[in-house]
Amino acid sequence: MTEKALEKMRSAVNKYREESGISIKTLAFSLEGFSEQQLRNVLNKTDGGPKAVEMLAKLIEIYPIKIT
Repeated sequence: MTEKALEKMRSAVNKYREESGISIKTLAFSLEGFSEQQLRNVLNKTDGGPKAVEMLAKLIEIYPIKIT
């Protein structure tokens, strides 16, 4: 996955959080095998590896997040 695609996923998740009011803690709770801190690192752009892509892809499956 390209950095541009990863950035779009991050932006979509952050926008969803802002609009829905769902906290990072709640989003992380729905992800099996990932901690809240890992999710924070992904959304704050300190992690761009394959785990980040996997985590964001799972979130987008679980919640109705649109990537634009």
